[in-house]
Amino acid sequence: MPASRLSVIMPMHNAAPFVGAAIDSILAQSMRDFIFYIVDDGSTDGSGTIAAAKAEGDPRIRLIVQENSGIVASLNRMLALVDTPFVARMDADDLSLPLRFEKQLARLEAEPALGALGTQFIEISADGAVLDAAYRQPMGVATIRAELAHRQPIANPSAMFRTQALRDAGLYRQAFRHCEDYDLFLRLSEIADIDNLPDILLHYRRSPGQMSVVNNAPQTRQAVYARLAHAERMAGRRDPFAGLDELPAAAEVDALVGRKGVGAAMEAEILTELRFGVATMGEGEFADYCAKVAAGIAVTGGGRAVLRCFAGGRFDRAVRLTLALVRRASGTRRLANRSRRG
Repeated sequence: MPASRLSVIMPMHNAAPFVGAAIDSILAQSMRDFIFYIVDDGSTDGSGTIAAAKAEGDPRIRLIVQENSGIVASLNRMLALVDTPFVARMDADDLSLPLRFEKQLARLEAEPALGALGTQFIEISADGAVLDAAYRQPMGVATIRAELAHRQPIANPSAMFRTQALRDAGLYRQAFRHCEDYDLFLRLSEIADIDNLPDILLHYRRSPGQMSVVNNAPQTRQAVYARLAHAERMAGRRDPFAGLDELPAAAEVDALVGRKGVGAAMEAEILTELRFGVATMGEGEFADYCAKVAAGIAVTGGGRAVLRCFAGGRFDRAVRLTLALVRRASGTRRLANRSRRG
């Protein structure tokens, strides 16, 4: 029998150690009337076999198998099938607690202006040990709206959406595939309210191989682009990245928005945000970071980034970044001297 109110969507790619428990946590919800879509996005580690066995044992599961196409294509494929008024997100390595759907549905049905509702969560390690049980997500529609201007204040795998609001916002965008959730929530916030419940209803798994760790640099870069697009829309201007499958280089952004200096300001913001990951980013990313700093792009907190390299045991990087900061400072002084002489 089709679910009357709720669908669940879960993309899956090579999550064999965790996906069985993730699926079980959805099937064990106190609110049991839902359809559970799972996309096996080209898994090669046995995840598909695990999901197929679960699907054979529970008619609520709809398993879709496809060649590896990425998270955006997977999510939008499932959303195209959803015909219920509400849809919940889930990730293949997390755990939803039993009352999650019951509590989220009650709040969404009571407040028609809400387009999305997240929950509090506990961070767990790859082996399930509790890492952080004290972290609290912000609450209150106004607070969430303000937080979105700087960061993502909703744990995406904890979110439940009003389906029509998702579609009105434009679903997920391929150009923002490393921060697809943040870009979506920014667009959703322009047409609907968003909030978090006070209840802890998700165990959020942290592991070295998760996408937010592996793709930290492109995620940070794309988040800055998403904020610019949001600011343009809020100002009544055209979204400069609408319809694109790839984001342009920062040097091309000025032409897209019709104003000078926007791309340079974006690049400076990106470098400032990336300072948090200098000790762990890939070698190519770090070399590019140092080159841009040395070339004179303004970055706030460069000294703290050097200290993070030391703290992470990356003494070579601390030296290289220090040299880049010195070269930038020297170049800035030379420009200032020429300006005074001129």
